[in-house]
Amino acid sequence: MYDMKERGMMSRKKRRSWLPLLGTILLGSLAGLSLMIWKRFSKKTPPATIIKHQVNTRPADTLTYWTAEKMRNATAADLPHVNALDEGKERPRHS
Repeated sequence: MYDMKERGMMSRKKRRSWLPLLGTILLGSLAGLSLMIWKRFSKKTPPATIIKHQVNTRPADTLTYWTAEKMRNATAADLPHVNALDEGKERPRHS
């Protein structure tokens, strides 16, 4: 038989504290919830809308307008000059 001292020690060993497990679950749930909220509200602004223009000129008229002489004298359209990379993209590595 056990004496009283041993019984007291055994009952203390068998008791398990659920507080650390509960705290871990609560902390994990809170972290997951905060990540979901952050992901939901950190969306970027939508890209600029595409503007379409209707052209009433027939394709045959366009082909007759652009002669070889007009093509030689044509100037290039101005293109946007972009130096900055989009967020989340890396600069390509040259090998």
